[in-house]
Amino acid sequence: MNRRYVESIPLLHDNHNHASLYSALSVCPDLSVLPPNEAMKLLENLPRDRLTVAKGWRTNELPLSNAELSRLPPVLLINFSLHGFAVSDAGVPYLERAVPEVAGRRADQAWCEANLPAIFAAYCELSPVTATAFLSYIDTLVPLGIGSSDEMTVTSAAVLDVLRAGRCADRVRSWVSPTLYRSLNADQRSAVSGIKLFLDGAIGARSAAIAGPWIGSGRPLFTYSDAELAVLLSEISSWGASVSLHAIGELAIEQGLSAIEAASPSGGAFPTVRLEHAQFIGRSQADRAKRLGAVLSMQPNFSSDSRDYADRLPPPYREANNPFRMLIDEGGFIPGRDLIFGSDGMPTGIASAATEALFPPFESQRLSIGELIAGYGAARGISGRTELEIDEASRRVRVIGASRTD
Repeated sequence: MNRRYVESIPLLHDNHNHASLYSALSVCPDLSVLPPNEAMKLLENLPRDRLTVAKGWRTNELPLSNAELSRLPPVLLINFSLHGFAVSDAGVPYLERAVPEVAGRRADQAWCEANLPAIFAAYCELSPVTATAFLSYIDTLVPLGIGSSDEMTVTSAAVLDVLRAGRCADRVRSWVSPTLYRSLNADQRSAVSGIKLFLDGAIGARSAAIAGPWIGSGRPLFTYSDAELAVLLSEISSWGASVSLHAIGELAIEQGLSAIEAASPSGGAFPTVRLEHAQFIGRSQADRAKRLGAVLSMQPNFSSDSRDYADRLPPPYREANNPFRMLIDEGGFIPGRDLIFGSDGMPTGIASAATEALFPPFESQRLSIGELIAGYGAARGISGRTELEIDEASRRVRVIGASRTD
């Protein structure tokens, strides 16, 4: 029997997002909302007298050859995953003037993955973060069911000051790169939740550290050698800071777990250890993470990768993606305690996450609405309610109303 019903839930906290970066990019054309032919038409008709930054480029939907890039107006295309970008031939001179190092290393994928915070900072130089834009952006999340957020990659001390000032300060928790943390004063450091490290790339950029094989091109890219990661974790431990490790492929998850085990067998060298994404984590790795007291910070909306990336992920990987039932039913992870959820802004809002949780590509990815809410947790610094319409016939969830009540 098909059912359509409404669930009333609290405004939620997105445990993994890039709100400041997205606020900077909010003025940019969004290719992800357009079919490929319309996206291409938009690109072809961009101004030819200045550089345009376009976000939401999906390489699986709109692959662009070098010849096609050579014909486009000046444009910087940011991959939907935020990992990887392309610039048209006409856009190179603009990029060289604005961010010369990024322009010079643009073809070096390994360098780009290893320096992703610097890439994000470059995006924010091309499209700056302002207090007005950030406050506006964080408020636009409320109608989507999100009241507060972890900002996983603050790009500069100036951006950190924007986030910690004004009426939204208590609605954002900030994570920074080790390079930025070293430059902060004591007052700024006190406002930081922890240090974010990128261990590998992303599926969309064909650079996640999976053993493979990939369908078509793709190779695992590691940001650090094991020795480099050990030195960095020792420094972070000396700061008394929490650490968050971006690890998508099982090879990156393995590197992260081994490094934390070496730093402290109980994970006690850090107030909190978070593994971000952990999409292809296996049972033995889950058990090790549990013993370390690590928190798995995952994205239910990324269960859609099992459909969207059939062009690059073989069937075993599509089924191993986001193994929530294993983690909860067998591994003993508890949503809201050591299994937390966010969106990565792809897309922001609870509707996509709820759709993929209730109607996933594989049963092993299914979450109940209660597990989903617990994993997100109630919003911080704001209260309110969200009404979700759950349509079992169309296998879709949408927000039909959300508002703050404080």
